[in-house]
Amino acid sequence: MTNPKNIKSVTYEVEFSVVGSLLSGGLTAVARDVLTWMKPEMFDTFNLGVIYSAIQRQALQDNVIDIVLLNSDYGQDIAMLADILRKTISSANLSGYAEKMRLFYQRREAQKIFLSVASELNNARDEQLDNITMKGLSTLTQLLTRDGKVAPVDMMKLIDGYVDLIEKRTQPTYKNQLLFTGVKDLDDKLGGIGETDICIVAGRAGNGKTETAITFTKNILAENGAVLFFSLEMSREQIMDRLVASVSGVSSAKLRNPTWMSDTDYSVMGAAITQLQNKPFFIVDKSGLTVDDIIGIAESHIQQHGKPKAIMIDYIGLIRHGKLDGKINRTYQIGETMERLKTFCKDQHCPIILLAQLNRNADSSRPTNADLRDSGSLEQDASQIIMVHNKRNKETNEPCQYTEWIVTKNRFGTGGTVYMEFQQGRFVECDQRVAQETLNEQPSGKKNFTKDYSGKGINGRTSKI
Repeated sequence: MTNPKNIKSVTYEVEFSVVGSLLSGGLTAVARDVLTWMKPEMFDTFNLGVIYSAIQRQALQDNVIDIVLLNSDYGQDIAMLADILRKTISSANLSGYAEKMRLFYQRREAQKIFLSVASELNNARDEQLDNITMKGLSTLTQLLTRDGKVAPVDMMKLIDGYVDLIEKRTQPTYKNQLLFTGVKDLDDKLGGIGETDICIVAGRAGNGKTETAITFTKNILAENGAVLFFSLEMSREQIMDRLVASVSGVSSAKLRNPTWMSDTDYSVMGAAITQLQNKPFFIVDKSGLTVDDIIGIAESHIQQHGKPKAIMIDYIGLIRHGKLDGKINRTYQIGETMERLKTFCKDQHCPIILLAQLNRNADSSRPTNADLRDSGSLEQDASQIIMVHNKRNKETNEPCQYTEWIVTKNRFGTGGTVYMEFQQGRFVECDQRVAQETLNEQPSGKKNFTKDYSGKGINGRTSKI
């Protein structure tokens, strides 16, 4: 027979390991999963249950697990937290500890049910025996059949968390949880990219999709944010050419042909390299990756280096989606890829900037979401869509001085057009009105076209904006 004292001891060790794993591992995807279904009342040790409850509330409200904030914001004893953290060897087996703890909880609850039924049967009249037995069996069945892996959050917790969230949104530090491109006019429209968002940057070949991603990357690095860049088309050297060109202002053509560079070019290139050398920028330039490869590499990177501010993928058309056959088409495959990427964003709370191609129809007209190649799931699953559009000279086929970034979808902000000037192989911010007038656009501010990007305003009249 198992010694009850041994069971009590093992239960404590498992519960201690659950709390310790959460404190040491932080808010990982596994931790998020455990926190969604494990309830504080599952703990047999009261003090550990209290700490777990605070961790659960902190993760829900602050999107972090941090012992300093658990002490200052949630009143937990920092000496006890530090002691638990010190005695925790690893957080790698959190899911295993959590499952073991759930089984211990079920065992305790089952024992309570048996004792309760036995007590009622001892004192019951004959006609009550069947009802008591059936009630006990029903309660026991519910306990043993529910896996406990999904538990809805009740309104009280939702309200508490939401009120705290509203308060935090008023604080300047809240912006740190959003991703900003560093281009003021674009950020004013987007209002920031959320941690679980997929932002699609789409355009025809040669219109500046990759350069747009490089511009975002440069600005994120300038704010000491980390970027993980999956380049499925270009080599790491080509990406570095573009990044150094974007930072220095020396054209990538000169960087590829250094004999064209002047002493001034060498000087500003050196300054740019010095500026970049300690930045948290990571490139994966292997082609033919599947979405599972990308997610696996990203998750491993997060475990080793922490969560980046953004993940760039250039581009979805080059992800290996699998072979086509009569039953599965490309649209279905890309839909599955988008679903996997969206799940990753939600699990890791890490936004993705995903580049995509447009159909050939976009060459002759202003692009719309219908021009996204291969799959409607791109439009459906994206939180933001930015169309990169450059009107080429009809006679010379040369690109225009200004490129349009057209926000055709934005779940949490407004749409519209932002103009960027192309100088020395890089995008730079420019005077919006001058750019608009140069492209023969009507003055901004006269109409609102955030609801329709087909060339018609909300008043139904045709416009070039």
